[in-house]
Amino acid sequence: MSAAALALAAAACFALGQVLIQFGLRTVPSWRSPLYSIGGSAVLAWIFAILFVDFRQLHLEAALIFAGVGLIFPVAVSILSVRSNEKLGPAVASAVGNVAPVFAVLGAILFLGERPGVGQLAGLALVVMGVALLALRGGTGGRQWPLWVLALPLSAALIRGAIQPAIKTALALWHEPVAAAAIGYTSSTLVILMIAGRRAWRVGPADRRGVMWFSLVGLFNGAATFLLYAALGLGSITLVAPLVALFPLLAVVLSLIMLRGERLPLLGLLGILVSVAGVIVLLLAR
Repeated sequence: MSAAALALAAAACFALGQVLIQFGLRTVPSWRSPLYSIGGSAVLAWIFAILFVDFRQLHLEAALIFAGVGLIFPVAVSILSVRSNEKLGPAVASAVGNVAPVFAVLGAILFLGERPGVGQLAGLALVVMGVALLALRGGTGGRQWPLWVLALPLSAALIRGAIQPAIKTALALWHEPVAAAAIGYTSSTLVILMIAGRRAWRVGPADRRGVMWFSLVGLFNGAATFLLYAALGLGSITLVAPLVALFPLLAVVLSLIMLRGERLPLLGLLGILVSVAGVIVLLLAR
């Protein structure tokens, strides 16, 4: 499978995971949700790693990079995504996350020596403009929020983009995206246990429905992470990052289909069109 196809599949999984968060939040508080989503992803990743990875070829430096990345991604992104989803709804939260290619390309320039052309820079500018329009349009489903709340998905986008050069560097040393996901999710599981494990123990068992929904979120996020790693192993960041960044647009469509009350006004639709145009320009200019 090509890097482009893997990146698009990752985008679809990320989008579905964003929408399913809304179902989980109906019965489980946001602070508790990463325990199930990240833990579930870690279990899935290790099942695949045991089945498909030859650990006799393990590269210690690459494994340490994957573990280090896991202290931040996906755990920090999961926490920020759930909180922004809760405050903004999946449509806006995902759309603001569309600035991830900006951070990914900047990281590629600073750390990997990649040089985007004028067309790519123009595409990135359109993506940012589209996000700005989406941020200005107001809430869906009657939601309103203070301006600072936009920092939640923006921070998630920064992390998602910034870690991609590190992942690509490690995959060049040891091209095992399944192992990368398993090691990274293990680190993230340890982090979320330290953050929320004791509180969850004191509160008691969570609602089974919420646990099920967030386990599904973890399943799709885990699949998306694996597909992202695989895409980065085959293609350049300037190809993979824009395609993965389609996930906010897919999340908008899925939220309109699956969630009642999520309706976009004209300005929001314009923001989506501008963002899509930016991604198209990025792809044509690569």
